[in-house]
Amino acid sequence: METLWYLVKLTIALVLGMGTARILGANRFTRFASYSQTLLVWLLLFFMGVNTGSIDGITSQFATIGSSAFILTSFGVAGTVFVAIVLSLLQNPALKAEEIAIAKRKEQSVLRRIYDILKEPLILVSIVILGITFRLTTNLFSWFKSSLVTYLLYALLFFVGMGMVHRKISFKGVLSDKSLIFLPIYTILGTYLGAIGAAFFTPFSLKEVMGMLSGFGWYSLSGIMISDLGFPLLGSISFLSNLLRESFSFFLIPLFGRLGKKYYNPAVCTAGATSMDVTLVLLSSHFGVRTMLGSIYHGVIISLAAPLLIPLFF
Repeated sequence: METLWYLVKLTIALVLGMGTARILGANRFTRFASYSQTLLVWLLLFFMGVNTGSIDGITSQFATIGSSAFILTSFGVAGTVFVAIVLSLLQNPALKAEEIAIAKRKEQSVLRRIYDILKEPLILVSIVILGITFRLTTNLFSWFKSSLVTYLLYALLFFVGMGMVHRKISFKGVLSDKSLIFLPIYTILGTYLGAIGAAFFTPFSLKEVMGMLSGFGWYSLSGIMISDLGFPLLGSISFLSNLLRESFSFFLIPLFGRLGKKYYNPAVCTAGATSMDVTLVLLSSHFGVRTMLGSIYHGVIISLAAPLLIPLFF
């Protein structure tokens, strides 16, 4: 019952944001909502770091956090790619005959590409590390209570709801294309398939691994929500794992783009929740602007599913 009420409150925050945007006008306060989401993500990550720093003996567990996150991400992405490819071919055998279609790319130095890929993940990880450092080395946040994170999460979902209205997403075209409708299912099933393998190589139960991977790339939500549910260590691993998933997608999307159009499904499923924002441009540039609607649809459904699925495992 407690989990159900928690989900209800998260849903209310999201719906209130959507309703507010409709009342104010779909074209108004778009920048404010966008900037607010960014600021709240930074605050949430910082205080997640503070919360993690409060764990007894956390310094001895840093290696476990990093290695576990990498294992979870590797298996989660591998399972997603496998399921997306197999089920796509079973659903539409004609994809086997698709020829390779290499999209145009803007030439730039290798170092510049590496910088573009790693810049945002490094900034986000640095914010979490800053929070941990402040908690371990100062008394500035001795007043901190984990309940603060809950209210920040509600605020974040409120502005996410506003952002969904601002995007003016129409699913009419998606509903007529069965291959697009099943994309979120590929992502969820593939991620959980990978979780089965990851459970053999980490000290966590299958249920915990599935819960940590249920952010599907939405690192800020998964990390904060799991920490808020009373598992700060698992929340930190989930944050890093889902952040790594986004980073993996920056490498894999161009690779799938070079392999051809039929690899759009594994590419968008690898991106997870980020297919509607962070990796949207990358997906459209490698697979064409016609895929943009499918990418947004996939990201929205996964973003709606994540806060519903995560609490079910804890």
